[in-house]
Amino acid sequence: MESTESAAPAEPERHAGWNELFFDLVVVAGAGQLAHLLHDGPHLADLALYGVLYLAFWTVWAGFAVYGDIAASATRVRTLLIAMLGMAVMAASVHAVLTHHAVTFVVAYVALRWQAGRVWQRGSIVVDWPLAQFGAGALPWLVSLFVPTPWRYWLWALGIAVDIVTLLVATRGRTLRRASERVAARRGDHPPPGPPHTAAPEPGPAPAPPQLSEERIDTAHMGERLGLYVIIVLGEGVIQIIDAASERDDWDLPLAATGLGAFCLLAGVCTLSLLYGTNGIPHLRKDALPPRLAMLLHAVMTGFLVALATALGSAIAHFDDVLPKGQHWLLCGAMAGYFAAGVVAVLPLAERADRVWVLGWGLPCMAVAVALAPLGVRLPAWATIGILVALVGWQILYDPGRAGMSPAGGRWWGGRIRRTSRAARS
Repeated sequence: MESTESAAPAEPERHAGWNELFFDLVVVAGAGQLAHLLHDGPHLADLALYGVLYLAFWTVWAGFAVYGDIAASATRVRTLLIAMLGMAVMAASVHAVLTHHAVTFVVAYVALRWQAGRVWQRGSIVVDWPLAQFGAGALPWLVSLFVPTPWRYWLWALGIAVDIVTLLVATRGRTLRRASERVAARRGDHPPPGPPHTAAPEPGPAPAPPQLSEERIDTAHMGERLGLYVIIVLGEGVIQIIDAASERDDWDLPLAATGLGAFCLLAGVCTLSLLYGTNGIPHLRKDALPPRLAMLLHAVMTGFLVALATALGSAIAHFDDVLPKGQHWLLCGAMAGYFAAGVVAVLPLAERADRVWVLGWGLPCMAVAVALAPLGVRLPAWATIGILVALVGWQILYDPGRAGMSPAGGRWWGGRIRRTSRAARS
């Protein structure tokens, strides 16, 4: 007997809108300017400054990306344009951020963090992005305006650390509970006690509980935005390669080999991140992590990719010689960090018996990339890139020999991790 009930039509898959794509163009400028911090050297202080400024830039982008994801068709274009202008100011300030543009960068950053919190209606709690409610990480940046160097930079780092800790510890339940407490305190539901001999007030009706609206991220749509961000960052690598090659008059076989290797490395990273992963993170399975943790991992990973783009540009400029020591370490360290992001994305969610197989593709690549930094300083640039291409190829072609593997991007551990994804959400 046929059922008379018709199945509810599936909602059409949502994709990034033109306003979101236009907003993401500012990432091109930001990545390019931030990469300049790593051109000279880089020394440890340069790396620390780059990490702090990149995470600040990414945090602002993520705040408005979450707004566009949740608001959907109700997104105000004016809000995105204002944010885009502010992020452009941040990007333009990077080149002289240690001198006369430090105040400009900080003011733009604090203003955008404030604006990212104002876009939500009163009572709307974005449980998947706690920074929408808790902007304490911007306070050290504001204080730094009145503090001389070098203490100013330590305050910047403190602000970033506060944001990271917030994303790590602010679960859904904790976020809602803190929001309810704050609303109750503003409504005066718990007045302070009066003098000892003051008569108790007349009993009355209990105050109504605060009304809160729980907002959640559209994980599929946000995953597309994060993947597009990775493509933009990899595009910065292509720009660096083209710019370096265009400055060479003598195009010969070593230059061709170095350029081809650099392009293959970017193509391999793109394959791992977008075809063998989710949210632009290599090997990460869909819904395996809470959105806030997946986005934090995305921030760290893309920071390594911007550094990789800088190192590849330097490799093309020194194609017929060994790389400067700082750039060689940057190239190897960026790839080691990228491989580590893949391990972090998968290993905690794999079953104990399967972790050895996960480490089979992760640890060798990390170990070789780390060892290549001190041991390969005398290798020509094309040889170093060739080894890194081989490591990416290993991760793409790695076959643990288990049955039940799904097509490209769905390795055998995907099913196991998906079964534990509910427990991972919070």
